[in-house]
Amino acid sequence: MKYAKYAVVVLALALVMGFTAAPAAAEERFTGSFTLTTDAYWGDKLLTPGDYRISVNLDHRPGSHMATITAEGFSSSIVTGASMEEPVSNSSSLLLEKVNGVFVIRQLDAGLAGRSLRFVVSKNVRANGEQASSNVKLTMPVTASGY
Repeated sequence: MKYAKYAVVVLALALVMGFTAAPAAAEERFTGSFTLTTDAYWGDKLLTPGDYRISVNLDHRPGSHMATITAEGFSSSIVTGASMEEPVSNSSSLLLEKVNGVFVIRQLDAGLAGRSLRFVVSKNVRANGEQASSNVKLTMPVTASGY
């Protein structure tokens, strides 16, 4: 009987906690893979040609998009800029731009999600690149594996 009181109190607390807990928000995430055909900067990291995976949190809160690129033995994350409101095709791709003589991963068009995200160019890449810059852009297709 002594333990029955405790059981009732614990049960009551569990019920109160269950009814007052905030509902978990579903997180939207875009994932895909791509083959990089040239050296390109992702933030401060220089990526060499090869196969990579990209994963982006598409949460609707401003400034909350975290993008991660991974490969065998490599992982790097950066916060993205705001989601752009321009129309995006159903296919997904990465846009690379030549900035001060080096390629930089600048944008992800996540076709399945209907979103386009811009990535910042690090100060280090801007400062250390060659000063002559041409307006060269490359597009790398991304095979979406989830949304």
